[in-house]
Amino acid sequence: MLLNFDYDGVIADSLTALVAIAAQAQGELGLGRSPTAADFAQLENLTFPDLAQHLGIPVSAIDTYVQRVFQLQHTLPPQPLFAGMVPILHHLAQDHTLVVITSSQGTAVTAALAHQRLGTVMTAVLGGNLGLTKADRIVQAQMLTGFDSQDTYMIGDAVSDVRQGKAAGVKTAAVTWGFQSRQRLIAEQPDWICDRPQDLLALL
Repeated sequence: MLLNFDYDGVIADSLTALVAIAAQAQGELGLGRSPTAADFAQLENLTFPDLAQHLGIPVSAIDTYVQRVFQLQHTLPPQPLFAGMVPILHHLAQDHTLVVITSSQGTAVTAALAHQRLGTVMTAVLGGNLGLTKADRIVQAQMLTGFDSQDTYMIGDAVSDVRQGKAAGVKTAAVTWGFQSRQRLIAEQPDWICDRPQDLLALL
């Protein structure tokens, strides 16, 4: 199986850090308003360009804002992981192919995974800096690894992860320990709901 994992809110407990750097980038730009954790919980499409638009940053400045957020991600120390994620991912990697598909900056996430003893379990990290939708990156991951849609999962913590997985024609699993509420995730009708990291093992 090909297991595509979102990173922030699924593997890493990084909401506080992401809110802080998103606020720093907005403050430096001096446009729109400062973000809060509630903004991440409410976004229909959980990406930094969509966050910028949500904050009232003009369209002409969105690229500048996103690039600054990506730069700041390289300054973050590795964020804490949700309990049990390291052994669970190592266990899954014994029989399956794991890829990270994230809205964050890909090389920053790659560096964090290496520090968190997860670099060797991930076949690839496809970040938001690629300028593709997550659906497109799911297809890219399939092309890289040779898996078809019946053997591919998208595992995320946001309604947009479920939607993008469905758009790519793959199976979807929503985790409820991340950025968006269980109620919102259930409304998107993912194939599976996972309430604990250990539930990921039961998917397969």
